[in-house]
Amino acid sequence: MIDRKIEEIRSNLAAVIGARIERYETAELQLDDGTWIPYQDLPIRLHANTGEVIAISWSRFDDLWISRDLSLPFSIEGSTIRWVSHGIERINAAIGSPIRSVMLGQGEMSIGGREVEICTRLLIQLDNGWLEIFNALDENGYDFHIEKPPGNLIPCF
Repeated sequence: MIDRKIEEIRSNLAAVIGARIERYETAELQLDDGTWIPYQDLPIRLHANTGEVIAISWSRFDDLWISRDLSLPFSIEGSTIRWVSHGIERINAAIGSPIRSVMLGQGEMSIGGREVEICTRLLIQLDNGWLEIFNALDENGYDFHIEKPPGNLIPCF
């Protein structure tokens, strides 16, 4: 399972190693009353200065989904979605920085009192820190770290 994730990362992110993150987009869902809320079930879309787009999402708990286009991991039929640029303040430091490496990180999970090896974190090393895209149980989670985050990290590039 880990080997499949590493191959998915390598085949989809190789094109953006060295490229700068020009902008990113996340989704918002329109509610029945017309208000908009973050919809972090859908992927984050990283737009590189080379014109490449990389969409990344964790679906079905530990399934990493990556695409090099604007496709989605599941149907949103019947929902009204809009894409918002730079909508998560804590990760805006990633904008303008080149991608240096990508790592797969182990999450924390235990079953019956024993730790289970499960990779649910994707870490993108930039010149100024680390962009983390992780499984936040029923949606994607995002963070930005100035220092390399702790934990068991598997280099992919």
